[in-house]
Amino acid sequence: MPYSQTIYCSGYLKTLNLSSNTFNEIKNKNAPLFSDKQRNDLFAAVLIHDDCYPEAVLPETIHLDYSKEQLQQCFLICKQIWQQGVDREELINIIIKISRQHRLSEEEQRNYKYIRAKFKHLRFAFVTCDKKHRYPKIFHLVTSVMGYFQDAFKNNQKTNLSRSTWLLRLLLSKFCYGFIIKEINGFKASEATIFKQYIQDQIQFLKIHLTKPAVTSKQFHEMRKVISRQVALYDNLKILFPSDYHKNISEYLSTINGLMGSLHDTLIAKKFEKSHGYYADTFEIPEDIKQRLLTFTNKYQF
Repeated sequence: MPYSQTIYCSGYLKTLNLSSNTFNEIKNKNAPLFSDKQRNDLFAAVLIHDDCYPEAVLPETIHLDYSKEQLQQCFLICKQIWQQGVDREELINIIIKISRQHRLSEEEQRNYKYIRAKFKHLRFAFVTCDKKHRYPKIFHLVTSVMGYFQDAFKNNQKTNLSRSTWLLRLLLSKFCYGFIIKEINGFKASEATIFKQYIQDQIQFLKIHLTKPAVTSKQFHEMRKVISRQVALYDNLKILFPSDYHKNISEYLSTINGLMGSLHDTLIAKKFEKSHGYYADTFEIPEDIKQRLLTFTNKYQF
């Protein structure tokens, strides 16, 4: 069953015949028509947002001079990628199969990876570009549980896998999914000044934790989420507003994101092994990660 059929009309993208996905309820009125190349290039960037670019160099300073209209475009292109590439029924079937058989074909693994990537990228766009700078609650919960589900599967945690399966099936039901659609449609782009203050607060959060001699795994994860949101933002900006400036920041952040992600995978494994307390035990941030974070945060002139 095809998950989407699209037509182009009067400069707007309209998605039709989405079966039980209820994506036909997503409002696209006045949404700009992003080209296939823009959407494909952005999703390709999303899939490699933790690749390493050791030679990437940041600009002398990082500015935050973006308009409300630019933030609106960043969100809308992520929304269009998500609504055209996520099939609710397919996702439920994959989740059920994993929980019962504890394995997936290569194609199913790829499909799950792609769907989760689109959820995560839209969630990042929402929190970064919306005027409240908060995650949409139910959408955030679904995306988070998809992560717990994947961790449980990778680490052979059958009890956690079963719990995540049950919760995901509930959250992906037609009833709950209707609330997710409402949340996404409720997006309102941030004013430029509020956006600037939000990013400044995020950078200050990193700076505070970088002064500590050691952090918990949970604190490290929160730091990594800041970087992941920044990677997502600059992935959007480098596609919509191409420049060496955006490209260089994107690649530098991708490197940090990859290093932090690899370490966090190890921390999660230790959590399941009960060899390291995720919330209480502390560790020193590896020097290569710490120095890159310091270089990045020092590029902001507040």
